Amino acid sequence: MLFPQTELFMEFENPTERVFGVRRSVQGFSVWENWGFVLFHTGICAIYDLLTRNPSPIEVFRLASYHDGQEDRRYANHANDLMFGRTPEGAPLMYITAGNSGDADERGWIAYCAVEALDITRDSSGNPHFSTRPAQSIYYRNDGIEDTPWQTPGWGWPASLVDMDRGEYILLSARYRTTREFAHLEAENNYIITRFRLPEVTPDHMAVTLTPADIIGQFQVPYDIYATQGGTVHDGRIYYTFGFAKNGCPIGLRVFDLKEEKIAARADLSATPFGHIEIECCAFYGGKLLINTQSPKGEPGRIYALDPAQLTE
Repeated sequence: MLFPQTELFMEFENPTERVFGVRRSVQGFSVWENWGFVLFHTGICAIYDLLTRNPSPIEVFRLASYHDGQEDRRYANHANDLMFGRTPEGAPLMYITAGNSGDADERGWIAYCAVEALDITRDSSGNPHFSTRPAQSIYYRNDGIEDTPWQTPGWGWPASLVDMDRGEYILLSARYRTTREFAHLEAENNYIITRFRLPEVTPDHMAVTLTPADIIGQFQVPYDIYATQGGTVHDGRIYYTFGFAKNGCPIGLRVFDLKEEKIAARADLSATPFGHIEIECCAFYGGKLLINTQSPKGEPGRIYALDPAQLTE
């Protein structure tokens, strides 16, 4: 087990109550150029300048996939993960783990991937402004899994990740839920990483439904830590955060090697500041792994930096 050190990169305001009148929890996080994109439950996005590290966002807006779940909370956009991709023209695409349930409906699992095109414009003073529009929806339907050599890719609420270098879409989940309530199934549980070809984004905002017949690879690793949070893919590896600063769930990080199909590193972060706040998601910036957090009400959110060289076993 590794025990890496972290340093505070910046603090950030949770602007959701100020802007929209309701406080929403911090969730997904990623980086595009020198901007940090922090997502909040229901699909609110706040963008922060990573160069100035100003805690106030330069923009706050609702994603195209915003959903508050008032009619059915299962469909609220929990915005649990965020990764960036590119269109063939090089424009940014946001891959967002949406939905708020492990249930399924006629389209497939309610937890789906909302793909949104990020539009960036500048005003007369050169200040950037941001908005998103729907580009694609990626669903997974488990029909026919019994006729394949594959395992069901988790219990119904997987993280949607993308490996742009290999052109792959990845689901990361576990056989059973990863909370303490399911501790009695711990001996039977595994983390499952399932790979698909990344669906092409077309101009007509196509909804894509993947099935077991579309799986191109899958591997399982031991279940050795509770509570999935959020992650990213970098240089052929998944970096993923786990745990809560409560309920006896250790805070940690796992690195999954997609080529060798194994756990490449295990890190215990309980002795870092993450031991007192909720770890959320992560992204690479400037050679460091940035990890965002959920802080108690009245405190700012925080982003910590970790040198990935510490994650070598």
